[in-house]
Amino acid sequence: MFRVVAALVSGWSMEQKTVATSLEPAGWSGLFRSAAVAGACLLLWGCTPGNSTRPPHATVQTQTIVAAPTRETPIMPSSFGARATVPGAGESAPINYRDACASEGAVCVTNDMAGSVPAALMRPLTFPVLTAGQSCPATPGSQLDGGGFGGIALGTGPVRPILAGEPPSDAARGIADLVHPTSVPPWLGVKTLWAIVPAYQGPVVIRAKRLDGPGMIATGEGPTVTALVVPPGPTLNGGSGWRTAPGGTWVMAEGCYAWQVDGLTFSYIIIFRAVLG
Repeated sequence: MFRVVAALVSGWSMEQKTVATSLEPAGWSGLFRSAAVAGACLLLWGCTPGNSTRPPHATVQTQTIVAAPTRETPIMPSSFGARATVPGAGESAPINYRDACASEGAVCVTNDMAGSVPAALMRPLTFPVLTAGQSCPATPGSQLDGGGFGGIALGTGPVRPILAGEPPSDAARGIADLVHPTSVPPWLGVKTLWAIVPAYQGPVVIRAKRLDGPGMIATGEGPTVTALVVPPGPTLNGGSGWRTAPGGTWVMAEGCYAWQVDGLTFSYIIIFRAVLG
């Protein structure tokens, strides 16, 4: 996912640097030309040497199946080619971990992970509806220290997004400065690092939507994933029990946006306001 060079990240073994550089998609190369985002790499993507070896995957957990909502799949511009995508945000069928990991090389410990996301995680979307002229009710953020990484993370739930490259005063108010231009115009980017508390080792599904009007939104290493999936068990990076999912949120314009975060025992909304800096 990342073009990581020695000047940006210290304390990585050569093996880890090789893995990191091999995972960079074209979409984020433009974002790393931003000095603000590059500076944030020092803070956010430190990975422990112990995670350079891919551990075996954990057993897939299950839960009572609930009804799934209507499909909401953004239409991606054809210029992005034939990269793999996972099912849409409201897809009723379980997401296959193998297919998801094919688009999330910086998350999964193996690209050949068996099993599927439990259908219980594909809960109905509960995004709030904003009235005309209503201000964006952005989720406030606070400092999170995960040992080898840290930053301003939004919300207080077991899965939180750390906003990279943002002034602390903005991130603390749920404001994300869009990186522009990116190398995949007309997409704009919000660089994120999803951090999962050590106490929860189950699967996670993250879906997104614009709240203040129509507009496309995607997540992942490039603007090709409509539902970000973190399988159960260890992730490729992290440390001290924390699991991480580096990537981004991709939009076409400023506005009020939200993520719905679903796990085996929780479901909640995180809202952010995207602005052009």
